[in-house]
Amino acid sequence: MKEKRKEQALRRKNFFPTLILTVLLWAAAGALIYFVEPDTFGAISAFFMTIFFALLFTFSTILANTRRGLITALGLTIFLILRYLGVGNILNFLLIAGVVITAELYFSTR
Repeated sequence: MKEKRKEQALRRKNFFPTLILTVLLWAAAGALIYFVEPDTFGAISAFFMTIFFALLFTFSTILANTRRGLITALGLTIFLILRYLGVGNILNFLLIAGVVITAELYFSTR
């Protein structure tokens, strides 16, 4: 009985550190938007990296699956980059969503 309990305790994930990291990443993204000028060197790439990791940890926690969180965060970040470049529209969003859904179906059946 004790061994089974230890095994369950090892399988159970501790979500508190992930929650703290997610909140810190979203706070960093907000601070980056509010305090840093967009013309500053590296501000745009730092913004997209911070948003990517914030989305990754958020969706990984919500969906309870790191792979799904990664695919979703990657799709949304690509769409945000397209919006920054001025070519992000509803058609591109639907195409990226289709690729994300197809990738998830491919990796889930594999």
